[in-house]
Amino acid sequence: MDVDSDVGPAGPGAGPRARPNPIRKLASDVIIHRPSNAVKELVENALDAGSTSIKVTVKDGGLKLLQISDNGHGVNRADLALLCERYATSKLAAFEDLQTIATYGFRGEALASISYCAHLEVVTKTQTDTCGWKAQYSDGELKSEPRPTAANDGTTVSAEDMFYNMPLRRRAFRSASDEYARILDVVSKYAVHNPHAGWVCKKAGSALADVSTPAGSNAKANIGLLYTPALAAELLQVPETEFPNLGAKVRGWVSNANSNWARKGGWLLFINNRLVDSSKIKKAIDGLYTAYLAKGASPFVYLSLELDPKTVDVNVHPTKSEVHFLREDEVIDAVVGAVDKALAHANTSRSFTVQTLLPGADTFVQRDAATRPKPAPNYKVRMDPANRTLDSMITVVAPSQISGYDERPTKRRNVDPSADVQLVDETPMWNAPKDDQEVGESVCEFTSIDELRRAVHKRASPDLTETIAKHAFVGLVDRVMCLALIQHQTRLLLVNHAAMGDEHFYQLGLRQFGALGRLQLEPAPALSDLLRLAAEDEPLADHRLGVDEVVDKCTALLMSKADMVDEYFSLSLADGKVSSLPLLLKGYTPNLDRLPHLLLCLATRVDWDDEKECFEGVLREIAFFYSPRPFDEDEEEDPDEAAHQAWQLEHVLFPSFRRTQWPRTMSTDVSQVANLPDLFRVFERC
Repeated sequence: MDVDSDVGPAGPGAGPRARPNPIRKLASDVIIHRPSNAVKELVENALDAGSTSIKVTVKDGGLKLLQISDNGHGVNRADLALLCERYATSKLAAFEDLQTIATYGFRGEALASISYCAHLEVVTKTQTDTCGWKAQYSDGELKSEPRPTAANDGTTVSAEDMFYNMPLRRRAFRSASDEYARILDVVSKYAVHNPHAGWVCKKAGSALADVSTPAGSNAKANIGLLYTPALAAELLQVPETEFPNLGAKVRGWVSNANSNWARKGGWLLFINNRLVDSSKIKKAIDGLYTAYLAKGASPFVYLSLELDPKTVDVNVHPTKSEVHFLREDEVIDAVVGAVDKALAHANTSRSFTVQTLLPGADTFVQRDAATRPKPAPNYKVRMDPANRTLDSMITVVAPSQISGYDERPTKRRNVDPSADVQLVDETPMWNAPKDDQEVGESVCEFTSIDELRRAVHKRASPDLTETIAKHAFVGLVDRVMCLALIQHQTRLLLVNHAAMGDEHFYQLGLRQFGALGRLQLEPAPALSDLLRLAAEDEPLADHRLGVDEVVDKCTALLMSKADMVDEYFSLSLADGKVSSLPLLLKGYTPNLDRLPHLLLCLATRVDWDDEKECFEGVLREIAFFYSPRPFDEDEEEDPDEAAHQAWQLEHVLFPSFRRTQWPRTMSTDVSQVANLPDLFRVFERC
């Protein structure tokens, strides 16, 4: 890994591997926010170590296991004691070295930060060692003396049970599939930028890799492997262009006027071989493409920008996702000019291909239709949820309307320790919503909201949307694991209703943006008290900030945004009290135990500087707050509260699911358990 390397970042034409440098102690800070951040840190370490083969193995989105293996320099046996200590690095000997650093940047905190939130094990071997060494770490310290072990040249880092000691942060992750998608995105981008190395990324226990590229490839070929061959065929090369007066060089590949790349991951920007994000460069490139693409279309852009290390500050962001550099506007103009030159003949590249009908095709189609066997009748099975059921013959009421049921939610330990908090819906509706009760779309003049709404339509899966729209609810399988059974036609499906709730409530909030109803809290709890409860519930990763300082900063930030969140999201923070929450779905009550966590996430996880990112971030956090998942798996649940939540799930939430446009990515949260025709065949054999 790069903690033992003094070689510059590996790239095309990288030199032979060198011996590792000793590790020294310095001072800085790196924070691991999610498994994909850890992958980025460890992958860059492997590249700095001169690796030509990198393998990433993931289990449960990286939360259960995250393993990165490389064939780089390895780590000296004598340096293993310092490997995970804070402020330790092999790249810098003095503070002045920061001005000319040519590697992926100061990484002294990467392994240390991972060791504070996961069970970390390192197996390493240098070329001069006769055997490998295995070491285990906890809280930045070596747990025991390294043990000799069989190993190949290089390093394997394994992080198990990530965030096991931070329950609030672990619960904040929406699904394993979402985290795995983020890891695939990071690995794919580095594979495009570093085609000299062979890359593999797969799930633990799986024989097939989701990312696999050969060593000694090139960027365009890897784009074809990792994205689509059709996209690679439409790419235009941005040849390496040097700007001596700026001390900059740029190269890359961009899509032409034929392409409309709508998927995520279509923006790859590397500055000095480091994967970063620059909103200024992205907006400038998008503005350039408006002359070539239809409105709403997006390009695929991969750019590699090299700058004088003395003009770049690589340590302005904890996750190294942003960098600052001198003469920023001039450099952006130069980059846009290079891309514009590549697009100069984009209109002339438009081409269309057609395929003639094969002789005898009509006859074949007709004969096939005539001889195709008719499907077996399914009249013995009720497949349409509109068919009459027992529930349609009786009045379905909420548990709150049953005699003797306490209408108020149970006492919430995280809202106000001294009093019960009652939800008051300004427009209550406890009867189950009808199927034709559609949530209308509010009138909004924000371009960012229009783009988010169009994105929902663009990424929708017609098959999955139709399946959920015509499903019949069967029953709850496991409330803790958030699993339920539904039926669609002859298929029995197992669904993750918590992951579905995240997407459903996000779309509900997006449709009603600026016109959300309100849930009043009586009495209104203090904002600072709720933030303190959330901060005390999770160990702080940054030991320099105490709970009081975190609460003060988060309170000040949210109060500065109070007018905006009140107007657009119906979240009232007047006088420092949380007096109302947004009402996304009538008849559905969110779990108030999650309210402190919602407020802390709004203060720490939302990008308040970018309009579109801000709106999407707030809506995602509110949706996660509303989503039906248990707050604490170890806490003994109240039977009445569990019954009320189960009733809401069956009679309010799943009927509302029918009016949602489900994205293709949700397919991983819906799996088939059984199919009736297949079961008939089994019974016939019996």
